[in-house]
Amino acid sequence: MADAPVMDRPDNTRDSGDSAFSDLLFADAGNSGSRTEFDNAGFQLRGLEENRLIDAATPLLGLVIRVRRLADFRDVENLYQQVVDEVAAIDRELIEQGYERPTVVAYRYVLCAFIDEAVLGTDWGAHSVWSQHSLLSRFHNETWGGEKVFAILARMEKEPARYRDMLGFIYLCLCLGFEGRYKVMENGRDEYDRIVRGLYEQLRELRADRDPQPLADATENVAPARNRLRSGLPLWGIGGLFIAAMAGIYHLYNVALNERIRDVLSVLDQLPK
Repeated sequence: MADAPVMDRPDNTRDSGDSAFSDLLFADAGNSGSRTEFDNAGFQLRGLEENRLIDAATPLLGLVIRVRRLADFRDVENLYQQVVDEVAAIDRELIEQGYERPTVVAYRYVLCAFIDEAVLGTDWGAHSVWSQHSLLSRFHNETWGGEKVFAILARMEKEPARYRDMLGFIYLCLCLGFEGRYKVMENGRDEYDRIVRGLYEQLRELRADRDPQPLADATENVAPARNRLRSGLPLWGIGGLFIAAMAGIYHLYNVALNERIRDVLSVLDQLPK
């Protein structure tokens, strides 16, 4: 059975706009009265993405972008619990939509590893409760997913048509900076680039029959988690990393996802620092 769901899409199964999720995103803005502006901006990101695995994770993708921009965050314990609740809700939602359980488990693993890497890559996250109880340890009894994410990818690349949604989701995580084991591996960037380009080629072939618009070149649009200087690749600044990632998302997934991510950043940028 393919990982495509067998049930019709429900209308916005979860609403993050009025939940504690938005409260946590707003927590470090202080009591300035701008919460109304935040709510009015419609922090509702669901329902436009064809790939339901990406659609389900979109609020958490916005959170990861926010996390990487924060120099400090104090309420990590509450943030952790809210993300745990959100991940569990996504798990239930995808099962209800008809995804196979093994696909949902693999998806959850990649999502947890992606969020953990982003949070623990910050000074405040590395010295918080998150470092003692990562999402991977909470859901999968593992402390680090840098190896297994790429093992999952290798397995699913053997059946690309069946796991189209998962491959697209993993590619998006790579575009947004997930590096896993290649982040700590000496001279691992070449292998990382090879993997990303291979995935890019598979997705391009899968998409060819559905959309004639070509994808952007793979690694040119990957935003590495930290700056590197190597032959043929520029040294990205913070802004360059994000712009490159957004460019990759735009070409891969269409205007809708791009605009929703931009909306997240626009809303968050309006919050007092």
